[in-house]
Formats: sequence, C-alpha cells, structure tokens
Amino acid sequence: MIKVRGFLSLVLLVLSDISALFASFLIAYYFRIKVLPAIIPGLAKQALSLTTHLRYGFAYATLIVIFVLIFEKLYTKRLSFWDEAKHLLKGIMLSFILIMMIVFISRGYTQYSRPIIIIAGLLSLFLFPLFRLVVKNILVKIGFWKRKIIILGTNKTARLVAQGIKMNPTLGYEILGFLTEHKITNGEKILDNIKVLGKVTKVQEISKKFGVQDIVIVLPDIAQDKLRELVEICETEVGTIRVVPKIGSLFALGVEIESLGDVLSLSVARNLVKPWNLFIKRSLELICALLLFVIFLPIFFIIGLAIKTDSPGPLIFAHERLGKKKRIFRFYKFRSMFVDGDLKLNQFLKENSLAKEEWKKYRKIKQNDPRVTRVGKFIRKYSLDELPQLINVIKGDMNLVGPRPYMPREKEDIGKSYPIISRVRPGITGLWQVRGRNILPFEERLFLDEYYIRNWSLWLDTVILLKTLKVFFTREGAY
Repeated sequence: MIKVRGFLSLVLLVLSDISALFASFLIAYYFRIKVLPAIIPGLAKQALSLTTHLRYGFAYATLIVIFVLIFEKLYTKRLSFWDEAKHLLKGIMLSFILIMMIVFISRGYTQYSRPIIIIAGLLSLFLFPLFRLVVKNILVKIGFWKRKIIILGTNKTARLVAQGIKMNPTLGYEILGFLTEHKITNGEKILDNIKVLGKVTKVQEISKKFGVQDIVIVLPDIAQDKLRELVEICETEVGTIRVVPKIGSLFALGVEIESLGDVLSLSVARNLVKPWNLFIKRSLELICALLLFVIFLPIFFIIGLAIKTDSPGPLIFAHERLGKKKRIFRFYKFRSMFVDGDLKLNQFLKENSLAKEEWKKYRKIKQNDPRVTRVGKFIRKYSLDELPQLINVIKGDMNLVGPRPYMPREKEDIGKSYPIISRVRPGITGLWQVRGRNILPFEERLFLDEYYIRNWSLWLDTVILLKTLKVFFTREGAY
C-alpha cells in the first residue's frame, strides 16, 4: 500500500509539472497574439496556430523539463517549499536555455515564436512552485505524501529538527517521536505533543512496531564507531537515514561536502564575510532601497502628520545601535513612544513582576506597553515605524536584510556571538523577524543571526524578503 501511494504521488507530481508548463505556454501564446501587438505597434500576430505550438513546442519542452527535473532529483527528494523552489528555478532556467538552443540550431525560430518561449519560461518560474505547493498540500491531506519518521536524540538540535519539520508540512513527515540516550521516562513530551518512544538502543524494535520509514540521527556526541553501528542497524529497517553532524544546528546552506582523498570533509563558507559577496549584496540593496524610498515617500508624510497630531515630541526617533566593525550609528524609526517612555517603563516594571520577567527574557513588553502612543500602536502593528530605516540603508549604516540591529547595552548579552555579528551591517529585516519576531527568546535571535551570516546567499535574502511580506500582512509576532 505504501509503494502504491508513493507511485501515485510521483505520478501526480509529474502531472502537476506538466500542467504548470501547459498553463505557461497557453498564457504566453495568448499574451503574444493579443497583448504584445497592442503594446508594440507593427508587431505581426503569431502565424502558427496554438495547436501547432502545443503539438511540437510544448511536447518537446515537456520532455526536456521533466528530464532536467529528474536530474535535479525533484521527484525523489523531499524538500521544504523554499528549497524546492530554488531547485525548480534552477531546473526551469536550464530547461528553457536548452529549448532556446534547440530552436536556434534547428532554425525553428522561423516557425516558432521566441517571445512565447521566453514568456512561458518566465511564467514557469512562478507556476511550477505554485502548482507543486497545491498538489503537495492535497497529497498531505489525503495521506499519500505521508512518511513516518523518528528522531534519535532529545537535545536542542533534535528539537530544532522537529520544529523545522513541523514548520514545513509539505515535507509530508509525520514525527512519531524521539528516541533518547538518557534516562527519560517513556511518554514524556519533548516538543508540543511529540513524545519519547524509548531508548536509542531499541531503535530496531521501535521501527518495526510503528512502521517507521525514515530516521534522523541527531546525536552529536556519539563516538564514530557507535554511530556506524547505529547506521548499520537502521539500514535494515528504514528507507532513508539522515545524520545531523555536530555543527548541523548552525552551518547549513553554506556547508559544502568535499573529498580529501578517501575522507569526506565539510567546508564552512562563512559567506557574508567575503568582500565580493558583500559588494554584490550592497549594490543590489542600495538600488532597492532608493526605489522603495521614492515609492513610500507619500506614506512618510501621512505618518509624520499623524504622529505630530497624536503626541508631543520629535517625528523621528534616533537611537544608538551597534553597527558593522563595532561602530555605533544612529538608527532611525518613526517615533511610536512617549518622550518620557523610559520613566513609564521603569515604573511599570516595578509594579508588575510578570512584565519584569517578560522584559528580561524577550527585551519586549508584548501587551499594554505603557510607552507606546495610540498612533505608535498602529504603525508598530503594521511595522510602518521601520520605514525610516531605508535612510540608514542608503547612508550605508544598514542592509535591507541582515542581523538584528542590537543596542549598545545588549553587547554584554550578545557575548561570544558579537565578533561575527559585528562583521556585517545589521538589517531592517532578517531571519529572526520572519521566524517569530518578538516571541523569540533573545538567545534564539542570536542563533538565527549567526546562521544567516554563515549561510548567506542571494536566494536566502530573496526568501527572507518574501517571508517579510507575509509577516507584514499577518502581523505575526508584532507588538
């Protein structure tokens, strides 16, 4: 039954990709014959019929795209939405480059419309991930995409693995529980409703009992010979085994596997401390910041008028923050608090012990912060108070995406993370803002900032910016 569900899931994924490609060609064709001639006077309407384009262009493109996606292992590997989207974009771009080369070599450009192929390629970049997301959600709901998995380990990294799986439901993994090396009572809940099923030494017995299909081993302190024995035991019971190395909780996207003779090694990139990467990131973000500043200029005036009307005090709140190379810079926000906000806060914390504990843990007051004005509550709710930081980006104090801009008084709390965090510009948005914002403990924010610096890529920045839009509209973690 499991093999049947797996085969049907594979078929539906292939059909999803073919449907996305068909929709791309269909939209591209009608855009070419209906819209482009109206935009570009004198441009002739397409000579070949839609049927001819689909019979040859679409049919050949389907074979090429499916072959490339098979090569990219997009029908066998389970990836999170953003990881899958990254591989899809790579596969689709390669596919359409091959299609254009074939058209040129065969002189098919005398018959087939190059604009249709280009437009279809651009549409595919969006439609393929979208179609796959819909299909996978359906497969998860009907149970076809489900795979039973257990996690060996109950440490912090093991819990992060479980959280990552729960945050990506389209992976299709059903976490049955944890196995532990320690003396923990069976049935004890480690994360949400996920329990300890037993000892690591009982992995073979537990796998048979629960029908486990995949295993993740998160035992960073286990000896190499013991790990090898454990893998050999697991191989007889499950399909896929993943081993999270000791550095797996911090280094991920930036790690490359290299061979040193007959020995595998992990190469740690530290992407965002390399000059060329910093130059590329700065150039692109400066252009984006200038465009965004012009677009949001009318909103600047509206918010400024509302702040001045609501409470006395300056329009812009300038505060000292820790910047690149350990220097202090002036951090701009629309004023959302009363001028005597610190006095109000100190008095509030003296009178409210629960709020004092909350402040100690999160450096935030989640509800009824006495410092915040009426307009301040609104602009904070929609993160509009952050808009003046575009000026910081243009000045070179900040990036659009980066670590959190910490305050000087937090330097001691940052501790050993400070040397690496201070090597880059802080950002308006970042990983911690899209992973919970103010509901995250201070220590986890530091962890995410380090992760970002070590694993930076243009793709990661793109994902964070897109997720920031989601946070903006859902107001997740905003206070």
